[in-house]
Amino acid sequence: MEPRVSAIVGATVLAGRELTEIRDAVVVIVGNSIDAVGGAAETAVPDGADVIDAGGQTVIPGFIDAHVHIGFYDPSEVLHGGVTSVRDLAWPPDRIEPLVAAARADDFDGPTILAAGPMLTAPGGYPTRAAWAPAGTGLEVASPDDAGAAVARVAEMDAVIVKVALNPAAGPVLARDTLEAIVNAAHERGLKVTGHVHGLDELHKALDAGMDELAHMLMSDEVIPPETIQRMVAAGMVIVPTLSVFGGRSATTAVANLASFLAAGGRVVYGTDLGNEGPRPGIDPTEVAAMAAAGMTGREIIRAATTGSADWLGLDRTGAIEPGYFADLVIVDGDPGAIPEVLTDVVAVWRRGVRAW
Repeated sequence: MEPRVSAIVGATVLAGRELTEIRDAVVVIVGNSIDAVGGAAETAVPDGADVIDAGGQTVIPGFIDAHVHIGFYDPSEVLHGGVTSVRDLAWPPDRIEPLVAAARADDFDGPTILAAGPMLTAPGGYPTRAAWAPAGTGLEVASPDDAGAAVARVAEMDAVIVKVALNPAAGPVLARDTLEAIVNAAHERGLKVTGHVHGLDELHKALDAGMDELAHMLMSDEVIPPETIQRMVAAGMVIVPTLSVFGGRSATTAVANLASFLAAGGRVVYGTDLGNEGPRPGIDPTEVAAMAAAGMTGREIIRAATTGSADWLGLDRTGAIEPGYFADLVIVDGDPGAIPEVLTDVVAVWRRGVRAW
């Protein structure tokens, strides 16, 4: 059976790993991959291709949301909103593993799904008593001696990262030596560690332990001091801001903290905490607006959700419009580089060469 062939013509395309702008472009899709991308003058449309005229619109790589709880939504809603890959950061193994497996198929009506499995926490700690979390969302770790077995357990579930909870407002938290043992065990297995962190004391503990990522901007309504920002940047800690889950004064503080982190040279990866109150499935307008308020340009937001995210998450052939890459594509109506809010005006989506709508 011959692979399906499509060609998107007439649009502006943000091509390659540098998101190079090509006007009046042609993107050729063969099967699940991008076959060619370039200007109309030098890029031929194959005979018999299904041609999509996208004049006046922009083609960007599909967004990668690095913090979701996909079990709260129909995966098709997420895909149709412009998100073609997600990383689930805490869900019971018996619920998330079947979804991860199903999402490996090219014709899955939803995003590609990566997962952390359960969140490692102290006995009785967050999220073991959280109303939103089904049984099995948290995995309790009582001491440093238990850390290796807990990390091994999530690694055996094909976890792509280890998530820990450091939220004293919601229950007991991991002791410093236990957290360090978890981080060390994860790093020995080639896994990064991300954290739900509430409070400056817990942030400093995370830095001391060598945690790689914040799964949210600092969850407490506290300004991160400049010296701590510098420590975070120097350590290479990445932030997944999830600004859309903050409200009121906390939202203002979170945006200001992100602005300080960016000004110091910090690295940001797009994520919304979909499933929490606030974010909607797909490219989220509140998240985009808040990232812009923190000083990010439309191009920087796109990079944080595509090439930069794919690199951080270790996604192969993903995050760029480039020959040989998966055809994960989104068409938006307008110029998102000039007006970031255009990113939420999604008019068409492809995942692995299959048009979602």
